[in-house]
Amino acid sequence: MKELALALVAAVFGLVGTVVGARAAKKGALISAQVTLQQVRDQADVDQAHWLRQQRLQAYESYLAAWDECLRIVNSVGLPGDSESSRLNPLKEAADRMTERARRIEILGPAEVASAAEELADSMRRDVDIATKLLKLTEEYIPTNDRITTDTAPAMTAAREALDEVARQAQEITAEVNGSTGVPQGAAAFFASIDRAQELANAAISRAYEDTDGFSEFLDQATAIVNELKHNQDARERTRERFTAAARHTLASVTPPTP
Repeated sequence: MKELALALVAAVFGLVGTVVGARAAKKGALISAQVTLQQVRDQADVDQAHWLRQQRLQAYESYLAAWDECLRIVNSVGLPGDSESSRLNPLKEAADRMTERARRIEILGPAEVASAAEELADSMRRDVDIATKLLKLTEEYIPTNDRITTDTAPAMTAAREALDEVARQAQEITAEVNGSTGVPQGAAAFFASIDRAQELANAAISRAYEDTDGFSEFLDQATAIVNELKHNQDARERTRERFTAAARHTLASVTPPTP
């Protein structure tokens, strides 16, 4: 009986040891699993950060390629609007590409870079709009400018010829009246020539004033548009610097910020 009791006690202690050992093993396995899971999560975060950085780098490079294309077009034309309107089509297409690629940056982020990219694209589109406005103004002025050649210049020539004719007749009448007390035969024609010359001169002067006023108005409007264009370009340069600084900061980060 005594041996049975001792065996039972030993069995109980053995069972307890087994349970304690099992619990310790389970705890160790759980800790090991948690450590492994954390390592997997950390690696996933690193991989995701590297993937995001690569995607952003590609998006930024693609966007800047469209930006460089816009600048090449602007530099080849000079001041947008100084050349033929057809030259604006490539600029508009390049500006549209900037807008499309800015939308991808908006998805990838971060917000500061996306905001600057969108502002740059908007600014380039404004260049196209402003240049188009300047071209339209120039096209509207061309008929007025053509009138100088077709109307005003001939009117000035006619007035000058009429005045020359008056001067010629005046010389003839002067020679005729020397030593004579009668009315010169060419007096009536002379006075008629004076009236006609005066009429032609007034018409030519009126046309010249209209042309001058029209040119002054065109020049004022064109100057305002050019100033608007330069102001837009100056503001764009500041935005470009902000975009570049934000993009560099983002790409230099070990763990890029989420969008």
